[in-house]
Amino acid sequence: MELIFQGLGAVLQFENLAVMAIGLVVGIVIGAIPGLNVPLAVAISLPITFHLQPLAGISMLIGIYKGGTYGGSISAILINVPGTPAAGATAIDGYALTKQGKAGKALKLSLYASVLGGLASDLALILLAVPVAALALKIGPAENFALGMLALALIGVLSEGNMVKGLIAGALGVLLSTVGLDPLNGQTRLTFGSLELSGGFQFISLIIGVFAIAEAMVLAQDTAGRAVASIKAKMPPSGGGISREEWRLSLPAMLRAAPVGIVIGAIPGLGSAISAFVNYGLARNFSKRREEFGNGSIEGISAAECGNNAVCSSTFIPLLTLGIPGDIVTAVMLGALLIHNIAPSPTFITTNPVLAYSIMVSFFISLFIMLGLQTICLRVFVQITRVPMYRVAAVILIFCAIGVFALNNIVFDLWVLLAFGLLGYAMRQYGFPLAPMILGVVLGDAAEINLIRAIATDDNPLLFVTRPWSLFFLIIAAFSVIFP
Repeated sequence: MELIFQGLGAVLQFENLAVMAIGLVVGIVIGAIPGLNVPLAVAISLPITFHLQPLAGISMLIGIYKGGTYGGSISAILINVPGTPAAGATAIDGYALTKQGKAGKALKLSLYASVLGGLASDLALILLAVPVAALALKIGPAENFALGMLALALIGVLSEGNMVKGLIAGALGVLLSTVGLDPLNGQTRLTFGSLELSGGFQFISLIIGVFAIAEAMVLAQDTAGRAVASIKAKMPPSGGGISREEWRLSLPAMLRAAPVGIVIGAIPGLGSAISAFVNYGLARNFSKRREEFGNGSIEGISAAECGNNAVCSSTFIPLLTLGIPGDIVTAVMLGALLIHNIAPSPTFITTNPVLAYSIMVSFFISLFIMLGLQTICLRVFVQITRVPMYRVAAVILIFCAIGVFALNNIVFDLWVLLAFGLLGYAMRQYGFPLAPMILGVVLGDAAEINLIRAIATDDNPLLFVTRPWSLFFLIIAAFSVIFP
């Protein structure tokens, strides 16, 4: 409790609260515009955080994460176009309520369900992070290497689209992580004589290119002016409040969805979209009013939004304790932490307790700021859904170029940005998921270093199958690939 209060004191500084509120607004805006997404918002905002204190920068990114995860429900409810993949489950019943003239009711319910799911997930992060870190301290380099392979396998298999394409994307990410200096002997690898590549690819240029530039290219295809504005929001956000009977129906659905979402979030590779649809299905199976699902079910919206947001904080459990991102957003977050010289690991909480608990408390604070912002500015945020997507493309390109160049003032970083933008665009066109590639880049270095350390301590070629935890992780990795 002492560390929690110290973290609370650190977070409740004006700079941290201000940038967190800005992050929430940006996240809600990006999340509410179909075609844009939370990883894009976080990636574009990364260069801004370099000029902030570490806690302020992370607070801003947390605000974007929380706001974007919720913001997708706005367009899903109003115009039946989910702003994020996870909001697809919310759209099923949310838009049905909008057509009945109850858009306000659906928006309010999605907000309250999001806050409840977020609170449960925040609590799980604080309670589980320390035990998981303590357990992680007992595993060595061999286990860490096997755990990295498990994470990559799960991400590849569970990503959207073809499983083989997911595994190929993950392998490509690992390959890209090897560009630069060999950690064992310092020799250059895959640089093709380029001095700029001797330090490897600039992570920020890579991730902004893959997400933001590729996204801008997709939006630029919208030459005919097809946009959310052309669909028109048919109903204003009216429809009254939530009655006591509706609360009685929705609360059980939320209480079921929260723990399921927390578990799904803590498993690398699943994410909020899977949580939303799994919880929507559970709510329908447990409901006594199944005929209402698809026609404006209060339970359906509650379960989908609560399960969606319950993932947010729990994805940070493996990130802060093992250094393994739970999804794309936390992979970008890991990059932000590393740039601020913060290296998540089993020892992170014990060596940086105040910072660790400050990050955890930031999740709590961001929820209450989001609740206030959305309550006050609901009608303003609704207008976001009218922004034509193709007009956003140029703005994204400008921000990306300025942000990447400002980091090191090197033109080569802009070429890297463009190259990975083209790569990300091509991968999207041919159905290759981006998440495995990004996590391959992030986890590749750590996996290689742990492999070298494991072999250095024990040159037994059967090392990885004779140690129980290492064998366990490798068996689960193999099973996750073979069984599907």
